[in-house]
Amino acid sequence: MLFIGAVVSAAVYLLRDPGAPLNLGSVSSFIKQKSPSAPSVGANTKSPDARKVDAVLDSVDTLLRNNKSAEAEAVVKGAIAQYPSDQRLHIAFAELMLGKDDYPAAYEGFVRALASGDRDAKLEFQAGTVASMIGKNDRALEHYAAAQTADATNAEYPLYLGQVQLQLGKLDEARASLVRAGHLNPDDGRVWGSLAEIALRENKLDVAMQQVEKARTMQPRITLWRFIEARIHARAGRPEKTVELLIGLEPKERNTEPTARVLADALSALHRDTEAADVLASASDAFPTNTNLAFDGAIRSRKAANEVQFRRLRDRALKLGHPDAPKLE
Repeated sequence: MLFIGAVVSAAVYLLRDPGAPLNLGSVSSFIKQKSPSAPSVGANTKSPDARKVDAVLDSVDTLLRNNKSAEAEAVVKGAIAQYPSDQRLHIAFAELMLGKDDYPAAYEGFVRALASGDRDAKLEFQAGTVASMIGKNDRALEHYAAAQTADATNAEYPLYLGQVQLQLGKLDEARASLVRAGHLNPDDGRVWGSLAEIALRENKLDVAMQQVEKARTMQPRITLWRFIEARIHARAGRPEKTVELLIGLEPKERNTEPTARVLADALSALHRDTEAADVLASASDAFPTNTNLAFDGAIRSRKAANEVQFRRLRDRALKLGHPDAPKLE
């Protein structure tokens, strides 16, 4: 189990529970994209309603430039009530909802946009990404597949489709989508890193290592690929390699739960129990509401004979309500 990570540019990845897949969606990456719009027509042939919607969108743009998002939202809602079949208004509403982090409302806006005009590939992609963000993975699959059908030349669409398939445990389908993305853009490290994760889950360690080495060569600064390689070494019984890859990470990255656990296990395998306990203690301090980290850190600290650290983490686990914490003495 692994990670959910983040942006389209692959500049940042966030680690979550091991086992979750790569979800490379980023809100900001598509908020700033030019949204699909209704088919253009000559200015002289536009209907009166279309010209009125043009004026509405111009006024919304002006309001946003003046940081008047609430007024812009009110204008868009009013216009939708008056012109419910104009796709551009639903897109504008969805983007406004993204701006205020109201992702369920944004998704509904994209769905209404798709229902009121052309099912543009970019619009399907945006809807799929927001659907994935709010846990509607079945809908995300539909949108990403539709985007891929509408535009078979864009490598992002099979890449994101593969991520959702991976999240749902559809490994064969995910691999097929990612291979398709790799054919379209073989220089994208995300493709090879994702394929490495699939191979690791299937315990094909040699294949996983080959794929992750490609990802690290293409994107050497992405911590996620380092983490996958560390897990491959751990699975293969090479804890010293795992430690070598993870011990030097910045505290913010090293303290994430999946990284801390993999590193602590590797240190314990090397009989470096004091360091293993300190790694989990540091992670618990960074995430003081994580009950399991506090409890497991207490156990490791007791094994390392660090009585002060043991009691501190045990008391935290007790306060957080871990069911087995009262048994720690």
